[in-house]
Amino acid sequence: MTNRVPTFSLQRIIFLVVSLVLCVQVGWWINVQIRESGRLLQARTQALKANCAQAWQMDSLNLLSSIHTRSDPASLEQRRQAIRQNFPHVAVVPAPLSRDDLALLNGAGYLTLRPEPMIELENQRWHSVFRAATEGAFMVVAVLSGFVLLYRKLEQELDLKLRQRNFTSAVTHELKTPIASLKVWTETLFTRSLPDEQKERIHGLMEKDLDRLQELVGNLLDVARAESGSLVLHLAPLELGPWLHSVCDNMDQRLGPGALGLKLEFSPEPFWVSADPKALATVVENLLSNACKYATEPRETTVTLDGDGDDVFIVVSDQGQGLSHKDLPRVFHRFFRVGDELTRQVAGTGLGLFLVKEIVTRHRGKVDVASRGPGLGCAFTVRLPRLPRPEDG
Repeated sequence: MTNRVPTFSLQRIIFLVVSLVLCVQVGWWINVQIRESGRLLQARTQALKANCAQAWQMDSLNLLSSIHTRSDPASLEQRRQAIRQNFPHVAVVPAPLSRDDLALLNGAGYLTLRPEPMIELENQRWHSVFRAATEGAFMVVAVLSGFVLLYRKLEQELDLKLRQRNFTSAVTHELKTPIASLKVWTETLFTRSLPDEQKERIHGLMEKDLDRLQELVGNLLDVARAESGSLVLHLAPLELGPWLHSVCDNMDQRLGPGALGLKLEFSPEPFWVSADPKALATVVENLLSNACKYATEPRETTVTLDGDGDDVFIVVSDQGQGLSHKDLPRVFHRFFRVGDELTRQVAGTGLGLFLVKEIVTRHRGKVDVASRGPGLGCAFTVRLPRLPRPEDG
């Protein structure tokens, strides 16, 4: 399991700078839209006010023309109708409504702009501003969402490359250590005369190294099969109680009698599942192996077997190294290990828990991990669909 190197570096700084520049650019564009819409409103307002001047000019020319030709001048109502017909945005009022209103000749009233076109222009202006702001916000959200997706993808790729590099280092170490040990013991056996007792002890150490190599190669092969979809399980009804007791006892002997501080808490009720005993044993063995690796002596490891409705669950809990909250979602990822590969003292490749999840998933089950924090241990829960007892059909 590995702690990722902090990534608040060049990539994150570039992402933040690009996001800030984008927001500033969109803000500037919205500001330009507001200014331009304000100028357009002002231009349209001036054009409407020019209508007042044109209406006044038309009315004055008609009045002066009638005086010049000595014909009867148009009545006040006729003058108003003519203005209304030619300039629908202009109204004739008896008293001025603003200082820009123009007085008609002969006291016929004052020319002023109707409020409706001004209100319509103002609404159009705010609609254009709202549309510009909405488009800008949508563009920001769309581009930033794309940046976030690309950034996360890049972060995942970098994290995978780091874990693959750590995996290569771990596998190299896992292969080199037992091979070097076997080489030393082989040279010792063939170059020295040793008493039978010492030969027996060396034979036991060599068997442990060979078991370590066999377990590593087996895990690598199982992971390769799982990734290629060729991991075949031979499912059959299995009573978990006796089987799990046997697996735990065997692992306790392999790791050293009493090394796990093993405590079994099994419900007296018989639990049956459809499982491949060998593959499911790999799950329990990997969990117990982790409990041994990541805890210091004296260890306390508890294996619980119980049922919950239609499920049966196996819980392997320890008092070991524990996990931080940010590591919990990634603990079953391929190659993931906690700690720095260069300074880590715990052996492993980061494939054990990945294989655990693959096997449990292929049993139509689920596996979860919980931890109260670093140094407070972990609890792995394997849930499997429960079968009725074979004799019950």
